[in-house]
Order: sequence, then C-alpha cells, then structure tokens
Amino acid sequence: MSRILLIDDDINLLQMVKLMLERVGHQVETAKDGTKGLEMAAQTQPELAIIDVMMSGLSGYDVVRKLREDPRTASLPVVILTARSQPMDKEMALEAGANAFLSKPVTAQELTERVDAVIRAGVHYRVHTGLLTEPIPRRAGEISGVLTPVPPPLPRPTPPPPTPIVRSTGRVPIGAEDQAQPATAPPVQLPVTTVISLRGGTGCTTIAINLALALAAQARRICITDLSAVGGHVPLYLHLKPQHSWQDFLSQGDSPDLHALGGLLAQHEPSGVAVLAAPPRPADGTLSAAAAQHVLRELTATYNPVVADARQLDPAVRGALQVSSSVVVVMSDDPPSVQTTSQLLAMLSAMEIEMGRIRVVLNHVRPTFDVPADAIQKALKRPISVDVPYEPGQPVAIRRGTPLVSARPDSPFAQSIQQLARTVVS
Repeated sequence: MSRILLIDDDINLLQMVKLMLERVGHQVETAKDGTKGLEMAAQTQPELAIIDVMMSGLSGYDVVRKLREDPRTASLPVVILTARSQPMDKEMALEAGANAFLSKPVTAQELTERVDAVIRAGVHYRVHTGLLTEPIPRRAGEISGVLTPVPPPLPRPTPPPPTPIVRSTGRVPIGAEDQAQPATAPPVQLPVTTVISLRGGTGCTTIAINLALALAAQARRICITDLSAVGGHVPLYLHLKPQHSWQDFLSQGDSPDLHALGGLLAQHEPSGVAVLAAPPRPADGTLSAAAAQHVLRELTATYNPVVADARQLDPAVRGALQVSSSVVVVMSDDPPSVQTTSQLLAMLSAMEIEMGRIRVVLNHVRPTFDVPADAIQKALKRPISVDVPYEPGQPVAIRRGTPLVSARPDSPFAQSIQQLARTVVS
C-alpha cells in the first residue's frame, strides 16, 4: 500500500484518521503543524498528503501552495480534509493545488476510496465527489494563454499481490493486514466500562464518577481509573488527595509489576469506591495499550466493574477501549460536540469495537440546548441510550465533593445515571 503524510493540529483527529488508513494497509506519518509537515514531505517523499485547513501558523492552503512551489514536493498529490464545507472552501483548496477535497466528518469508506482514487490518478488530476476524475488544466508556456490539459502520468507499475494472511476466528487487530503474519485473537473483554468524550465541557468525568457511585449503590465493588494524561479531575470531584497514580508504572514497560497496585489506590470512604488516579500534573508519557490492559485486568480481579474515565485517544485509552465490555460516549447538544462524536464513533468502528458495546449519552450541560435529540440521532445514525437532563446543582455538588447520584438520588439527573448503570452491567 502507500505511504501517506497526515497534517493536522488536532491530535484526536490525527489518531482517528491514522487508524482508518492503517486499517486498510497504508503507512501513515503525522505532523501537528504545517511547518513540520513541509519538512517531513521534503524528507520522506510520501505518495500522498492529507492536510487540514484550519491550523495554527500556516493554513492548509498555505501548505499546499508551498508544496507546489518546492521541486521536491511539487508532484505530491494532496487531499484537503476540513470541517469547512462551503463551495468557496472547495474552490480555494483546488486553486491552491489540491487534488481532492473532503469535508469532516468523513467515514472510513469515504476517506479510503478518495485516497486510493487520488493515488491512482496522480498529481495532474482532480478527483471529485463520486470519484469523478478530470485533468487539471495548466498554462502551456505563452501560447495565447490557452489552457491545455496536462498529459496523463505514466502508468504505475502493478504492485505484487499481498502475502495472504491466515486469520484467526473473530476480529482482526488493527494493522494485522500489514504484517503478513497470522492475526492474533482479539483481546478478551473485561468488566470495564470506558467513559469517553473527545470534546471538553461535555461532563465526561461527571458522568463517569456518578456512574461509578450508582454502580456502588448496587452493592458492587467499584474502581474508577482516571486515564487522563494531562491532570485528571476524578480526585478533585471526590475531594481526594491521592499519594500515587498510574504514573508509578510508566518506567516498567508493557508488563508492570502489579503486586503493589492495591497500595496505589485511593479510597472514597462515603461510597467505598476505589480510585486509581491520574498524575496531578501532565505526565511525561502514558501507559502503553498493553500496560493499560494489564492494569485493568488486575483491577477486575477485585472490582466489578472498573469505570475508566478517558478524555483523549492515546495508547492507554485505546487499550482500555479494546477490552471494555461497554463504552459510554458522552456528548453535549452543541454542533461541535455532534461532529466530534460522529468522528469518535467512526474511529471506534475502525477499531472494530462492536456498536452493541457502545452507549451514547447526551448530557445537557446548559439550561438551553442547541440541537434537539432527534436531530442528533439522525446525524449520528444511531439512537441515544440515555438523555441526561441539565442539573443546576452540579457545580455545588463538585465543590462539596458529593456527587448528585448520592446527594440527591431521586433527582432526574440521578435517575438518568441509574438508568445508564442498568445498561452497562449484566
């Protein structure tokens, strides 16, 4: 398959699109800004670049123009992938020198089909919606300014067929297709519920904490694992001051020594919930996917279920998602949250996480809302599992360290969380 350079300043989108492309066999390198992307394009000579428009520093249009001006990258096909979707945006992208334009959110099928079509066509052709291809007109010297089509590129040599892969029963792990080796069995699902949102301000941590306390009220032993790599809020919401965090395992690789795991947990005495905290300050790294799964597996020997609070897509969170028996996707009712949630659901599908494991929770964080629930369901093409009403007492509950599911169990908010708790455990 092809080597692709992906340039976007949104780390979550970088990881999502990278997963989509790697899943079908492409090799993907990423750059977090236009300047770095230009350097990498010149050095690594990829076969395609996918570029976002709205980036700090150089815009996507600027990056395309500079690619076309540099002899080392002038023949690099480019796809613009952006949340901007007006006709003017497409016009500007093509005028800058892009070969195709895609609007976010994009499905894995749309992305891979357009990418493959652009790679086949080459830099002298544009690929439009429906995979319609046309030659890019260019000026032929000084011949009266007449635009003439550029001759088509020489045909690419046909690559040898891929080495057959012996697949095990069940799902195939992402990237197994590239390795020409038998795919290993999928990770065994654990009694873990990962609560995740890729957009701030949706109340993801609030939902995770209240869900854990609602489960604890069912006489279950519960642990919350805060997987945030940038300073988690779980201890803050519960008025805890943990002395340890999962950072204690960072230097131990994929198989940390978990004999001391119990001593790293903080206890929320009123509820009996245990907490494996995140580092109080941004960590130097994060747990690997294997290490995170190792920790969760050890925790589930004592706690059932473990609730993981996740607010980014790093290796630890991806590892947790793969072994989770249920995944709670938290969103609010504003258009950016709808778009981000759509992209997250596409990523989960690319990771081959069954839709039956996923619950979408609509959390109203303001007294008024932008997008009605029925419109959100149509946009996501899937139902909302739980609609959590706005709760004006939420800030007071956080300040007091007493989550509402315990302080006011009969409130509409608490009842909706109790409904969610019934759906994530058997």
